[in-house]
Amino acid sequence: MYFKLRGTQVAVSPVLLAALGLFLLWDRTGLGGQMVLAAALHELGHLLVMAAWGEAPAELSFHCFGVRITRAGGRLLPWRREALLYAAGPAVNLLFAAAAWGWGRPGTAAVHLVLGVFNLLPAGALDGGRLLALLLDRRLSPGASRRAQRVLCALTAAGLLSAAFFAGSGPGRASLTVTTLYLLWTGWRE
Repeated sequence: MYFKLRGTQVAVSPVLLAALGLFLLWDRTGLGGQMVLAAALHELGHLLVMAAWGEAPAELSFHCFGVRITRAGGRLLPWRREALLYAAGPAVNLLFAAAAWGWGRPGTAAVHLVLGVFNLLPAGALDGGRLLALLLDRRLSPGASRRAQRVLCALTAAGLLSAAFFAGSGPGRASLTVTTLYLLWTGWRE
């Protein structure tokens, strides 16, 4: 599904809508809505930083593994601003985790904490992977930077797959495995 919103092209995967509907329907934790809200606030953090710098997204693409924000012109910002842009999403989640904990909402705090920390992992298309790439690109040659990123992505994936293995059975194990394989793929593809 495609539409325009204030000059921004928005693409929403029908697979995402179906998966989201099933997820919310089968959610036994009662935190499914909080998980969706945490993801939305995460992306809003990135968009607010872009807006503060006078940038508007050219496209927002919603798919099963997250949201891809394509900037108009595709230009990079100075590296510090670029780093702040990538850090904004996890920072919003960590701030909401602290606030939810203070309000006596430990389940909501855990959702935001997990999403914020997960997105800081140095792997693939995650914000932490993007931050790592910015840092390594400033310090190493392009080839050495790319190799270091791939090694760190593979080590992160190995840790996540180990966690999935020891998590027992059920949908958590399967979703962590699929997510980890996606991160590994994005880490080697980019």
